[in-house]
Amino acid sequence: MRSFFSLLRRQVVDSARSLQRTQTLTTAGLLLAIQMVLASYGVIEVSDSLKISLAHLALAPTAMFFGPVVAGMQGALSDILGFLIKPTGPYFPGFTLSALLGGVIYGFFFYQTGRKPWQIVAARLIIIVFVNICLNTLFLTMLYGPSMMASLPVRAFKNIVQLPFDCVLLLALCRIMRRVPQSAVR
Repeated sequence: MRSFFSLLRRQVVDSARSLQRTQTLTTAGLLLAIQMVLASYGVIEVSDSLKISLAHLALAPTAMFFGPVVAGMQGALSDILGFLIKPTGPYFPGFTLSALLGGVIYGFFFYQTGRKPWQIVAARLIIIVFVNICLNTLFLTMLYGPSMMASLPVRAFKNIVQLPFDCVLLLALCRIMRRVPQSAVR
């Protein structure tokens, strides 16, 4: 257990230190731009509160290369910039927190690890259950009233159905990202 927490601490410290490098900032900025494009054009809107998005695919490489701090910052910035560029409702900081947590979770599972299939499934499952289903449904209920709790089963079903597709896409992305030399991003 002690080694687990020392690994997390080392990941956070290394990730925070990487923010001092210009190459980290430019690469993360480019991945943020890709995430913004995917968030705008890579979305299937089932309803106002039910969307299928591919934007997380641009957050995963940031988590792989730069860790939880940089990925969390990119997640939060993507939510804020997404609201400024294409607002779909009132701004709510809870969704920024959700986006930040998604980046941090990816960072803890993907940074300085082998990115094995179980890590991809575990990271995506934690994000789907804790962030997408629990937190985001809570935030939608806070914004739009208790009637949003009625959408919980639909949101849960959508996320559970989307899980295998997300995992397959992330696994393919991880295999492609392994080919990128570390000197190219560090």
